[in-house]
Amino acid sequence: MKYIVAILFALFALVVAEEYKVRNQDDLLKARKECMEAKKVPAAHIEKYKKFDFPDDEVTRCYIECIFNKFQLFSPTEGFKTQNLIAQLGNNKENKDAVKADIIKCADKNEQKSDSCTWAYRGFKCFISKNLPLVQESLKKN
Repeated sequence: MKYIVAILFALFALVVAEEYKVRNQDDLLKARKECMEAKKVPAAHIEKYKKFDFPDDEVTRCYIECIFNKFQLFSPTEGFKTQNLIAQLGNNKENKDAVKADIIKCADKNEQKSDSCTWAYRGFKCFISKNLPLVQESLKKN
């Protein structure tokens, strides 16, 4: 009986640990700083990013991948984490089905065999082209 309780407790702890935490503006500021340093992003690029202007260049693509990784929205080997994206972008939304449909359209399986930075960037550009206000709202300070 003790073993069954221990196993159930371990499974419960695993499920709780896997639950996605919706990120906010403070989280974005921290991730921006870390990714800017890790990817050696020029200050001029960061100013563009703050205005949601993301040029299609290697620095920007890898910066986006870094942010997505830190937010647990993308894995370089597995791709987009759609459930986490739905939780992040659909947070407090009445019509999560519409959000989910747009995410599924944008979260491709990398049929193009692109590098992970390009893959993450492509999905991100798709998300913001369809839902820029939703993306911006999801990052407001909670």
